[in-house]
Amino acid sequence: MTGDELRRLIARNLSSVNERILQASGGKLIPLCCVTKYARDEWVPLLLEAGASHLAENLLPTGAERFEALWEQGYRFTRHLIGAQQSRKLKLVPGRFDMYQAVDREKTAELLNADLLAQGLKLDVLVQVNIGQEEQKHGVAPEEAVDFCGVFRGRWPALRLRGLMAVPPWPQAYPSDEEFERGSRDCFRQMRRLFDTIRASHPGSPEIDTLSLGMSLDFVWAIEEGATMVRVGSALFVGLEG
Repeated sequence: MTGDELRRLIARNLSSVNERILQASGGKLIPLCCVTKYARDEWVPLLLEAGASHLAENLLPTGAERFEALWEQGYRFTRHLIGAQQSRKLKLVPGRFDMYQAVDREKTAELLNADLLAQGLKLDVLVQVNIGQEEQKHGVAPEEAVDFCGVFRGRWPALRLRGLMAVPPWPQAYPSDEEFERGSRDCFRQMRRLFDTIRASHPGSPEIDTLSLGMSLDFVWAIEEGATMVRVGSALFVGLEG
């Protein structure tokens, strides 16, 4: 595939995803967080040139290194880190990411807050909720999320609580596509109710505005059920080599 063909295909894929977002949202602007963790290095600049403004990685240090290289090349975008990280790697987050979408426990919040305060920095964060209550996934239990979010301002002042994120059970957890959609929508609705409850419990905090739900297989359902941000990866790279 030539460079021009690659550029056109990435632009077309991005446009297709954005069109589906607009259709699902009724024309509202829903931020698209482009997950680039499986993308080749040469694909990512083309995605930015096509109009992407939010990128997400989930591995450290490789994700931070990729974003640093892109910034050195002059690209500007909002840098997201998704996925729970080992405690020893959290020191790589301050100054290298604009939003961390996976605060899943008190220890994570404490370590991030200490490092940020030491550097005089702040960081936007989302609390990860284990909405399916699956043993293999990280996240705060749904019934504990309101109390957990309630202590941010007093205990972790360097963390700006922006909202919630979740990853519902994978398709393999369901016996059919119909059950997958039904189960996913139910999780998204639960998350929307939880998000609304947390916003109501933080009067005067307009910064709590982000409910990050939905990936390539289910982002349309997520938007229809109330997501304010989606995280899409594989749908952006359909048809590319490798």
